[in-house]
Amino acid sequence: MLPELARIDRNGAIQFLAKLCIDGHVNGCFARIVTHIHSDHTLHLNKSITYCKYIAGTPTTLDLLDTLGHAIPKNKQIPLGYSEITTLDEYKVRFEFADHIPGSAQVVVEHDGLSLAYTSDFKNPGTRTKIIEQPHVLVIDATYGNPKHVREKEEVIWSKFVELLKKLLMRGSVALYAYYGKAQDIMLKLREWGIDAPFLLTSSQWRVYKVLEKYGYRVEDTFLLSSREAEEIKKSKWYLEVRHTANIPSYDIDINSHVILTGRLLKSILRMNTANVWIVGISGHADFNDLVYYVDVSRPDILIVDGYRSVHAHIFASYVKEHLGVRSVVLPASIQ
Repeated sequence: MLPELARIDRNGAIQFLAKLCIDGHVNGCFARIVTHIHSDHTLHLNKSITYCKYIAGTPTTLDLLDTLGHAIPKNKQIPLGYSEITTLDEYKVRFEFADHIPGSAQVVVEHDGLSLAYTSDFKNPGTRTKIIEQPHVLVIDATYGNPKHVREKEEVIWSKFVELLKKLLMRGSVALYAYYGKAQDIMLKLREWGIDAPFLLTSSQWRVYKVLEKYGYRVEDTFLLSSREAEEIKKSKWYLEVRHTANIPSYDIDINSHVILTGRLLKSILRMNTANVWIVGISGHADFNDLVYYVDVSRPDILIVDGYRSVHAHIFASYVKEHLGVRSVVLPASIQ
Protein backbone atom coordinates (compact mmCIF):
# COMPACT_ATOMS: atom_id res chain seq x y z
CA MET A 1 0.00 0.00 0.00
CA LEU A 2 2.89 2.39 0.74
CA PRO A 3 3.96 2.82 -2.92
CA GLU A 4 0.40 3.90 -3.72
CA LEU A 5 0.57 6.60 -1.04
CA ALA A 6 4.12 7.89 -1.29
CA ARG A 7 7.36 7.01 -2.99
CA ILE A 8 10.70 8.51 -3.97
CA ASP A 9 11.99 7.49 -7.37
CA ARG A 10 15.61 7.01 -8.44
CA ASN A 11 15.71 10.53 -9.85
CA GLY A 12 14.81 12.14 -6.52
CA ALA A 13 11.12 12.90 -7.15
CA ILE A 14 8.81 12.61 -4.15
CA GLN A 15 5.47 11.30 -5.43
CA PHE A 16 2.22 11.46 -3.45
CA LEU A 17 -0.80 9.39 -4.47
CA ALA A 18 0.80 8.76 -7.87
CA LYS A 19 -0.39 12.14 -9.18
CA LEU A 20 1.52 14.84 -7.30
CA CYS A 21 5.26 15.21 -7.79
CA ILE A 22 7.45 17.21 -5.42
CA ASP A 23 11.02 18.38 -6.11
CA GLY A 24 11.37 16.07 -9.10
CA HIS A 25 9.49 14.89 -12.18
CA VAL A 26 7.66 11.62 -12.85
CA ASN A 27 5.70 11.00 -16.02
CA GLY A 28 1.99 10.92 -15.26
CA CYS A 29 2.00 13.56 -12.51
CA PHE A 30 -0.49 16.33 -13.26
CA ALA A 31 1.10 18.75 -10.77
CA ARG A 32 4.65 19.61 -9.72
CA ILE A 33 5.44 21.24 -6.39
CA VAL A 34 8.75 23.03 -5.85
CA THR A 35 9.67 23.48 -2.18
CA HIS A 36 12.58 25.88 -2.84
CA ILE A 37 15.08 26.93 -5.50
CA HIS A 38 18.14 24.81 -4.67
CA SER A 39 19.20 22.54 -7.52
CA ASP A 40 18.51 19.20 -5.80
CA HIS A 41 14.89 20.33 -5.43
CA THR A 42 14.39 21.69 -8.95
CA LEU A 43 15.32 18.41 -10.63
CA HIS A 44 13.95 18.02 -14.17
CA LEU A 45 11.80 21.11 -13.69
CA ASN A 46 11.75 21.81 -17.43
CA LYS A 47 10.02 18.45 -17.99
CA SER A 48 7.40 19.36 -15.40
CA ILE A 49 6.88 22.74 -17.03
CA THR A 50 6.23 20.96 -20.31
CA TYR A 51 4.06 18.07 -19.16
CA CYS A 52 2.38 19.06 -15.88
CA LYS A 53 -0.86 21.01 -15.65
CA TYR A 54 0.24 22.94 -12.56
CA ILE A 55 3.52 24.14 -11.02
CA ALA A 56 3.04 25.11 -7.37
CA GLY A 57 5.34 26.97 -5.00
CA THR A 58 5.37 29.90 -2.62
CA PRO A 59 5.16 33.29 -4.38
CA THR A 60 8.80 33.88 -3.42
CA THR A 61 9.94 30.59 -4.93
CA LEU A 62 8.00 31.07 -8.16
CA ASP A 63 9.44 34.57 -8.62
CA LEU A 64 12.96 33.30 -7.93
CA LEU A 65 12.56 30.44 -10.39
CA ASP A 66 11.59 32.94 -13.08
CA THR A 67 14.63 35.09 -12.27
CA LEU A 68 16.89 32.04 -12.48
CA GLY A 69 15.66 31.18 -15.97
CA HIS A 70 12.81 28.73 -15.41
CA ALA A 71 10.07 30.07 -17.68
CA ILE A 72 6.87 28.80 -16.10
CA PRO A 73 3.74 29.92 -18.00
CA LYS A 74 1.51 32.09 -15.82
CA ASN A 75 -1.50 29.86 -16.48
CA LYS A 76 0.37 26.93 -14.93
CA GLN A 77 1.62 28.74 -11.82
CA ILE A 78 -0.09 28.07 -8.48
CA PRO A 79 1.33 30.53 -5.92
CA LEU A 80 0.50 29.38 -2.40
CA GLY A 81 1.27 31.17 0.86
CA TYR A 82 2.05 29.55 4.17
CA SER A 83 -0.91 27.86 5.91
CA GLU A 84 -3.06 28.50 2.83
CA ILE A 85 -4.92 25.62 1.18
CA THR A 86 -5.52 25.09 -2.51
CA THR A 87 -7.33 22.24 -4.23
CA LEU A 88 -5.60 20.63 -7.19
CA ASP A 89 -8.24 18.40 -8.75
CA GLU A 90 -9.44 16.44 -5.69
CA TYR A 91 -6.25 16.90 -3.64
CA LYS A 92 -5.96 19.54 -0.91
CA VAL A 93 -2.46 21.03 -0.76
CA ARG A 94 -1.09 23.19 2.06
CA PHE A 95 2.32 24.77 2.63
CA GLU A 96 3.90 25.24 6.06
CA PHE A 97 6.94 27.37 6.77
CA ALA A 98 10.38 25.73 6.61
CA ASP A 99 13.38 27.57 8.03
CA HIS A 100 15.93 27.01 5.26
CA ILE A 101 16.14 29.78 2.64
CA PRO A 102 13.62 32.45 1.57
CA GLY A 103 10.52 30.85 0.08
CA SER A 104 11.15 27.36 1.48
CA ALA A 105 8.06 25.33 2.31
CA GLN A 106 6.93 22.04 3.74
CA VAL A 107 4.10 20.29 1.89
CA VAL A 108 0.93 18.70 3.28
CA VAL A 109 -1.44 16.83 0.97
CA GLU A 110 -4.86 15.62 2.14
CA HIS A 111 -7.10 13.26 0.20
CA ASP A 112 -9.86 10.84 1.15
CA GLY A 113 -9.05 11.02 4.86
CA LEU A 114 -5.30 10.60 4.38
CA SER A 115 -2.62 13.13 5.29
CA LEU A 116 0.79 13.00 3.60
CA ALA A 117 3.60 15.43 4.43
CA TYR A 118 7.09 16.30 3.23
CA THR A 119 9.47 18.43 5.29
CA SER A 120 11.90 19.31 2.50
CA ASP A 121 15.03 21.02 3.94
CA PHE A 122 14.60 22.68 7.32
CA LYS A 123 16.18 23.59 10.64
CA ASN A 124 14.94 24.85 14.03
CA PRO A 125 11.89 22.57 14.32
CA GLY A 126 9.29 23.69 16.83
CA THR A 127 10.61 27.25 16.99
CA ARG A 128 10.81 28.54 13.41
CA THR A 129 9.91 25.44 11.41
CA LYS A 130 6.40 24.23 12.19
CA ILE A 131 6.23 20.53 13.03
CA ILE A 132 3.50 18.73 11.07
CA GLU A 133 1.84 16.46 13.61
CA GLN A 134 0.43 12.97 13.11
CA PRO A 135 0.36 12.63 9.34
CA HIS A 136 -0.25 9.17 7.99
CA VAL A 137 3.02 9.41 6.06
CA LEU A 138 5.90 11.82 6.66
CA VAL A 139 8.79 12.14 4.21
CA ILE A 140 11.77 13.76 5.92
CA ASP A 141 15.06 15.23 4.78
CA ALA A 142 17.88 13.60 6.74
CA THR A 143 21.00 15.33 5.44
CA TYR A 144 22.50 15.04 8.92
CA GLY A 145 20.93 11.77 9.99
CA ASN A 146 24.04 10.44 11.70
CA PRO A 147 24.23 10.74 15.53
CA LYS A 148 27.69 12.25 15.08
CA HIS A 149 26.14 15.22 13.27
CA VAL A 150 25.40 17.58 16.15
CA ARG A 151 26.36 21.24 15.77
CA GLU A 152 27.08 23.98 18.23
CA LYS A 153 24.30 26.42 19.04
CA GLU A 154 23.57 28.80 16.18
CA GLU A 155 24.38 31.85 18.32
CA VAL A 156 27.86 30.47 19.03
CA ILE A 157 28.54 29.81 15.36
CA TRP A 158 27.38 33.29 14.36
CA SER A 159 29.38 34.97 17.09
CA LYS A 160 32.57 33.36 15.81
CA PHE A 161 31.67 34.12 12.19
CA VAL A 162 31.07 37.81 12.94
CA GLU A 163 34.29 38.03 14.95
CA LEU A 164 36.21 36.61 11.98
CA LEU A 165 34.59 39.04 9.52
CA LYS A 166 35.46 42.04 11.67
CA LYS A 167 39.11 40.98 11.73
CA LEU A 168 39.21 40.32 7.99
CA LEU A 169 37.54 43.63 7.13
CA MET A 170 40.28 45.44 9.05
CA ARG A 171 42.72 43.98 6.51
CA GLY A 172 40.62 44.86 3.45
CA SER A 173 37.81 43.58 1.25
CA VAL A 174 36.18 40.18 1.79
CA ALA A 175 34.42 37.93 -0.73
CA LEU A 176 31.56 35.77 0.56
CA TYR A 177 30.57 32.65 -1.39
CA ALA A 178 27.08 31.22 -0.87
CA TYR A 179 24.16 29.68 -2.73
CA TYR A 180 21.22 31.77 -3.91
CA GLY A 181 18.79 32.56 -1.11
CA LYS A 182 21.25 31.57 1.57
CA ALA A 183 23.49 34.49 0.60
CA GLN A 184 20.68 37.01 1.00
CA ASP A 185 19.60 35.44 4.30
CA ILE A 186 23.14 35.78 5.62
CA MET A 187 23.39 39.40 4.44
CA LEU A 188 20.29 40.29 6.44
CA LYS A 189 21.54 38.53 9.53
CA LEU A 190 24.98 40.13 9.33
CA ARG A 191 23.30 43.53 9.56
CA GLU A 192 21.48 42.31 12.68
CA TRP A 193 24.86 41.32 14.12
CA GLY A 194 26.32 44.76 13.51
CA ILE A 195 28.33 44.22 10.32
CA ASP A 196 27.82 47.50 8.42
CA ALA A 197 30.32 47.21 5.54
CA PRO A 198 28.65 47.69 2.12
CA PHE A 199 27.59 44.60 0.18
CA LEU A 200 28.58 44.45 -3.50
CA LEU A 201 26.69 41.74 -5.37
CA THR A 202 27.54 39.96 -8.60
CA SER A 203 24.85 40.24 -11.28
CA SER A 204 23.21 36.89 -10.51
CA GLN A 205 23.18 37.48 -6.74
CA TRP A 206 21.84 40.98 -7.39
CA ARG A 207 18.89 39.62 -9.43
CA VAL A 208 17.99 37.25 -6.60
CA TYR A 209 18.32 40.07 -4.06
CA LYS A 210 16.00 42.37 -6.04
CA VAL A 211 13.30 39.67 -6.07
CA LEU A 212 13.66 39.07 -2.34
CA GLU A 213 13.58 42.79 -1.66
CA LYS A 214 9.91 42.70 -2.67
CA TYR A 215 9.31 40.18 0.11
CA GLY A 216 10.98 42.17 2.90
CA TYR A 217 14.62 41.16 2.44
CA ARG A 218 15.91 44.73 2.18
CA VAL A 219 19.50 45.25 3.28
CA GLU A 220 20.96 48.74 3.66
CA ASP A 221 24.02 49.68 1.60
CA THR A 222 23.69 46.91 -0.99
CA PHE A 223 24.89 47.62 -4.54
CA LEU A 224 25.36 45.90 -7.88
CA LEU A 225 29.06 45.11 -8.31
CA SER A 226 29.23 46.80 -11.72
CA SER A 227 27.48 50.02 -10.60
CA ARG A 228 29.13 53.42 -10.25
CA GLU A 229 28.49 53.37 -6.51
CA ALA A 230 30.29 50.06 -6.22
CA GLU A 231 33.29 51.35 -8.17
CA GLU A 232 33.67 54.16 -5.65
CA ILE A 233 33.23 51.81 -2.69
CA LYS A 234 35.87 49.42 -4.05
CA LYS A 235 38.48 52.15 -3.75
CA SER A 236 38.07 52.05 0.03
CA LYS A 237 38.89 48.31 0.21
CA TRP A 238 36.21 48.06 2.93
CA TYR A 239 33.33 46.01 1.60
CA LEU A 240 31.83 42.53 1.33
CA GLU A 241 31.52 41.10 -2.17
CA VAL A 242 28.81 38.44 -2.46
CA ARG A 243 29.35 35.70 -5.02
CA HIS A 244 27.76 32.36 -5.85
CA THR A 245 29.44 29.22 -4.55
CA ALA A 246 30.10 28.13 -8.15
CA ASN A 247 32.62 30.98 -8.39
CA ILE A 248 34.86 29.64 -5.60
CA PRO A 249 37.78 28.73 -7.92
CA SER A 250 38.00 32.28 -9.29
CA TYR A 251 39.82 33.91 -6.40
CA ASP A 252 40.38 37.57 -7.24
CA ILE A 253 43.69 39.18 -6.39
CA ASP A 254 41.80 42.44 -5.73
CA ILE A 255 40.02 40.76 -2.78
CA ASN A 256 42.00 40.43 0.44
CA SER A 257 40.10 37.50 1.99
CA HIS A 258 37.66 34.81 0.87
CA VAL A 259 34.98 33.20 3.08
CA ILE A 260 33.14 30.12 1.83
CA LEU A 261 29.80 29.63 3.55
CA THR A 262 29.11 25.92 3.56
CA GLY A 263 26.24 23.87 4.89
CA ARG A 264 28.61 21.18 6.10
CA LEU A 265 28.94 20.43 9.78
CA LEU A 266 32.62 21.12 10.37
CA LYS A 267 34.44 19.74 13.40
CA SER A 268 35.85 23.19 13.89
CA ILE A 269 33.38 25.94 13.14
CA LEU A 270 35.95 28.03 11.32
CA ARG A 271 38.74 26.49 9.28
CA MET A 272 41.43 28.35 7.34
CA ASN A 273 42.45 27.00 3.95
CA THR A 274 45.27 28.14 1.69
CA ALA A 275 45.61 31.65 0.24
CA ASN A 276 43.66 33.37 3.02
CA VAL A 277 40.52 31.33 2.33
CA TRP A 278 38.22 30.61 5.26
CA ILE A 279 35.45 28.01 5.47
CA VAL A 280 32.50 28.71 7.76
CA GLY A 281 29.90 26.07 8.55
CA ILE A 282 26.47 27.74 8.60
CA SER A 283 23.97 25.06 7.71
CA GLY A 284 20.36 25.44 6.65
CA HIS A 285 19.67 21.82 7.58
CA ALA A 286 18.52 20.25 10.83
CA ASP A 287 21.24 18.44 12.72
CA PHE A 288 20.67 14.96 14.15
CA ASN A 289 19.04 16.13 17.38
CA ASP A 290 16.66 18.41 15.46
CA LEU A 291 15.64 15.53 13.17
CA VAL A 292 14.90 13.25 16.11
CA TYR A 293 12.90 15.99 17.82
CA TYR A 294 10.80 16.62 14.71
CA VAL A 295 9.87 12.93 14.33
CA ASP A 296 9.23 12.51 18.06
CA VAL A 297 6.73 15.39 18.07
CA SER A 298 5.25 14.58 14.64
CA ARG A 299 4.61 10.89 15.33
CA PRO A 300 3.66 9.81 11.78
CA ASP A 301 2.23 6.36 11.17
CA ILE A 302 5.02 5.79 8.65
CA LEU A 303 8.26 7.72 8.24
CA ILE A 304 9.96 7.76 4.85
CA VAL A 305 13.57 8.94 5.03
CA ASP A 306 14.79 10.56 1.82
CA GLY A 307 17.67 8.36 0.71
CA TYR A 308 18.21 10.22 -2.53
CA ARG A 309 19.45 13.37 -0.79
CA SER A 310 21.18 11.81 2.23
CA VAL A 311 23.87 9.16 2.59
CA HIS A 312 22.85 8.74 6.25
CA ALA A 313 19.21 7.82 5.61
CA HIS A 314 19.54 4.19 6.72
CA ILE A 315 21.29 5.17 9.95
CA PHE A 316 18.53 7.63 10.79
CA ALA A 317 15.69 5.24 9.88
CA SER A 318 17.19 2.53 12.10
CA TYR A 319 17.59 4.96 15.00
CA VAL A 320 13.96 6.12 14.72
CA LYS A 321 12.64 2.56 14.66
CA GLU A 322 14.72 1.52 17.68
CA HIS A 323 14.43 4.61 19.89
CA LEU A 324 11.11 6.19 18.90
CA GLY A 325 9.17 3.11 17.83
CA VAL A 326 8.07 4.72 14.57
CA ARG A 327 7.85 2.54 11.48
CA SER A 328 10.56 3.84 9.16
CA VAL A 329 11.69 3.03 5.65
CA VAL A 330 14.27 4.49 3.28
CA LEU A 331 13.33 5.36 -0.27
CA PRO A 332 14.44 4.85 -2.97
CA ALA A 333 14.97 1.30 -1.69
CA SER A 334 18.06 0.80 -3.85
CA ILE A 335 19.96 3.59 -2.07
CA GLN A 336 22.38 2.09 0.45
